[in-house]
Amino acid sequence: MRFVIRGKVKPYVRMTQRGKWVDSQAQEYLASKKSIGLQLRQQMTQNDWQMLPEKIPLVVRMTFQLGGAVHVADIDNQCKATLDSAQGIVFKDDRWVDALSAERHKGTEYLTVLEVSEKGDTG
Repeated sequence: MRFVIRGKVKPYVRMTQRGKWVDSQAQEYLASKKSIGLQLRQQMTQNDWQMLPEKIPLVVRMTFQLGGAVHVADIDNQCKATLDSAQGIVFKDDRWVDALSAERHKGTEYLTVLEVSEKGDTG
């Protein structure tokens, strides 16, 4: 499955139960996660895709095109934010991601390409 996510991915932010309601960074992260989830759901529906089966090893590849500065956030937190957004929509549990690759580069707009496949699936 290949998804194109438009807009900025707010990198993962650590938060407490209280912090998610009062910390502006946490609120931005949760809003970004919701926006990404909506785009993923829409693409799943448009392509008539079903959530990947449970307990199947997965391979994930992410490419982040950044419309602004490239090195303002840790790439691992950008990956975590994207995986968190896809959990429960594209796959049941991100613990089953056995291979993960990511790259980022400067572009004209914020765009993320997320590719998810079963491990061993060459197509």
